[in-house]
This record gives sequence, structure tokens and C-alpha cells, in this order.
Amino acid sequence: MDRQGIYIYGFIPNHYLTDIKTILIESGIYSIEYGSIAALVSDTMVDDIEYLNREDLAYLLVDHQKKIELIMSTGCSTIIPMQLGTIVNSGNDVIKIVKNGLRIINKTFDDIADIQEFDLVVMWNNFPDLIKKISDTPQIRIMKEEIANKGSYDQADSINIGKIIKKKIDEKNSKVNLDIMNSLSSLCICVKKHESMNDEMPLNSAFLIKKDKENSFIEMVNQLDIKYENLLRYKIVGPLPCYSFYTLESKLLNKKEIEKAEKILGIDAYKSESDIKKAYRAKAAHAHPDKNNTISAIDNDDFIEINKAYQILLEYSSVFKDSPDHKPDEPFYLVKIKK
Repeated sequence: MDRQGIYIYGFIPNHYLTDIKTILIESGIYSIEYGSIAALVSDTMVDDIEYLNREDLAYLLVDHQKKIELIMSTGCSTIIPMQLGTIVNSGNDVIKIVKNGLRIINKTFDDIADIQEFDLVVMWNNFPDLIKKISDTPQIRIMKEEIANKGSYDQADSINIGKIIKKKIDEKNSKVNLDIMNSLSSLCICVKKHESMNDEMPLNSAFLIKKDKENSFIEMVNQLDIKYENLLRYKIVGPLPCYSFYTLESKLLNKKEIEKAEKILGIDAYKSESDIKKAYRAKAAHAHPDKNNTISAIDNDDFIEINKAYQILLEYSSVFKDSPDHKPDEPFYLVKIKK
């Protein structure tokens, strides 16, 4: 049976709450506050998005983005999105995520105060026509004539022609992509490329731009449209929260694993990152496979365990460093920018 959890959409400075109170109520969202930070959440009966079918997952994604963007549209531009599908057990878990991620949340508020994301998708306006033009080039035409003159069909010939056409399309897409990126790069702080769905899409990227560059960015896209004489079509989506650059993710750390890691490295988890690194190097020096050509499978397993312990203690050290508590209580959440 499903149990009720809390779904986290993102975080805002809590001084925005008065302005967006009506929107939150209408959207079924409420806030859980800690200090100057408000987590935007709703109750959910979903335990884990891994068990959702494709249709329900698509609905969740649309709902997640729609609600964040609705809040942003009210003038609450400083909003940090949480990773899609972040569900915790209770309000205490939400508070712990804020406390364990306090430093990075406040830093991100500063980082995104004057910036926003625009997503740009570029498609060929008439892709079949592009393929036809490539197929009519002398190289392809000669190959087709040679195949016809052979008088017998060979599937390998068709495959070779297909590969050449694909290569030509890739070259054209790369050229268009490079030209557009060069034209827009001076107007943005950062670019993140997204996967293109197919060969019809030379570009699918997210652009991080300052708010005062929005009009210049859109105008440059319009100029590119003129330059390519309607060969391409452009879809601009934005302004958006900084999904591609500043989405937060959290990871629940297991206390037993932390204690086990302490024993393996022989160091307290509350020690500094540099102390943990020293302890790791000392242990790893004895267990590293390169140190002994006749190393056994058991020794190799030890080395793997040492590396795992090192990563666990580094993660916990990050939580300890970022938390306002002298020694944070359970649960322990590692909070970071999603890469």
C-alpha cells in the first residue's frame, strides 16, 4: 500500500512567500521553512519514481516543471529546482536537506539572482529536401550509376551509400551547430548541450544568460533565421529556472556505512577533508594492486572497499561542513548541484 510522502519542487528565499501565497494554495503546494529558506513541497502518495510507468513519469515531469515555472512567472525569479522525483518521508527530512545543504543553497541563490535559462532547439525546415540534395551530389550520383551498371543488387552498396549520406548530414549539422553557437556565445554565461533526438536536429542546447541580455539573445536568433533563409526553424523556450545548470540533488547517507568506513580508514568521520585524504592514501598505499604483482582477489577487494570508504567519508565530510549543526543528527543528506 502506498504511503504519503513529501515531494520537493525546489527552494526560494522565504521573502517571496507573501507574493506567491495564492499561487501555492491553488497549486496544492505549501512551504516548509528553515531560516531564510523556503522549500516548496506537496504531499504525494508516490513512493519512488522508479516504479512509475512511462505515462505517469511523463505526467510527473510536466507537473514538476509546470509548477516551478508558474511560481517563477509570478516574479519569484530566484528559484532553485530540485531534481525530478525527490520524495522524502517527512517535513523533518525536508528541514535536514535544507540544513545539510545550507551553504550550497545560499550560494546558489546568489549565483542565479540575475540569470535565467533559455533552451533553443533548431530543426531543418525540410529534412527530406536536404537528403534529396545530398543524394543528388556528384559523388552519390556516380555511386548509384555504378551500382545500376553492375546489373545485380548488392546490399553492401546501399549500406555504403547510406553511410556517406549520413556523414554528409552530420557534417552539415556540425557546421550549423558551430555557426549558431559562435553567434550566441558572447551573449551567454554558459551553454549545456542536450542530446539531439535525431538527424533533423542540428542543435538542442540550454543557454545561461543574464536577464539584461534576453532581448539581445532573441534578436540574434532572429538574425540567424534571416541568414539561413528559412532553411531552419527555431524553438526558444524561456525564460526558465536554471534547470540545466543549478538543479539540486540529494542523497541519503547511511549511518552504518559511515561507521564501517570509519573503521576501514581508521579515522573519525568528523575529521577534515584533508585528514580523510591522508588516511585514505596511507591505507591505499598498502592495498593498491600496482604495489604487488601477486596481489590476491581478497587484497583487490580490500582496495575496492578502501576506495568506497573514502568516498563515503568525503560525502559525509561535505554534509558536516555545510550543516549549521556542530555535529548533524540523522538523517544525513548530501546536497549538491546535479551534473
